Amino acid sequence: MQSPMDASPQLKPPPLQKPPGYRDPTTPPLQTTPKPFPPPRKAALPTTFRQKRKRRGCCRICCCIFCVIFLVLIFAAAVAAGLIYIVYDPALPVFHLGSFRFTKMNVTESTDGAYLDANTTARVEVKNRSSRMVWHFQESSVQITAENGDLNLGSTKVARFEVKQKNKTDVKAETTVKGEALDERQRRKLKGTFDAKALVPTVEVQTRTGVSMQGWKSGSIPVTVVCGGVSLKNLENGDMPQCSYTLFKWIKIPR
Repeated sequence: MQSPMDASPQLKPPPLQKPPGYRDPTTPPLQTTPKPFPPPRKAALPTTFRQKRKRRGCCRICCCIFCVIFLVLIFAAAVAAGLIYIVYDPALPVFHLGSFRFTKMNVTESTDGAYLDANTTARVEVKNRSSRMVWHFQESSVQITAENGDLNLGSTKVARFEVKQKNKTDVKAETTVKGEALDERQRRKLKGTFDAKALVPTVEVQTRTGVSMQGWKSGSIPVTVVCGGVSLKNLENGDMPQCSYTLFKWIKIPR
């Protein structure tokens, strides 16, 4: 005898669900056409690189403009200097040591050494070669030495003066020295058989100078004039050595 539960039909289990992406191995694969590869794209330049290229281009343009302006200014200055030279005939003055002499020279000896008393007179000739410019000289300081600067023969001041166009002026300087101590070498030279005409003096003039032309007057610049290198004997025979001078204490004008 069967129970009512045994007489009911048996139920089938539900089919299993396939996971996502599952492919039945019995199904043939689909034939698909391969997609063509896209053409390679050019790499874009970074923003900072593009900015650097722009800055370099601007710098080059600025440098070119600066060089052109500089060359134009140089050309304009050269043209202006040429016009000034042609119109105003500028020329630096020329200095000569005209004469030098002792009006007094006496060497005295004592127990503590030898001493020199001397009076000198020097004449410096200043020549203006320009036909349009007038040279103005302020008060000048004159220092006279000998024996390559080892023997002091005194100093003095000279009043201001001017040198007109195509003209010359003699500057006279008189110095006095008293009780100048001499070393043994100088004492032997200045005593006994010493010939004063063999002495080689040096005249140094420190002043300031400027020019004027057609109502215009420039400022003054410092000038140092040095005359020497010739003995008194040669000066008496008419030798007038040309002097060297220095502008601004560093621009030296040779003889």
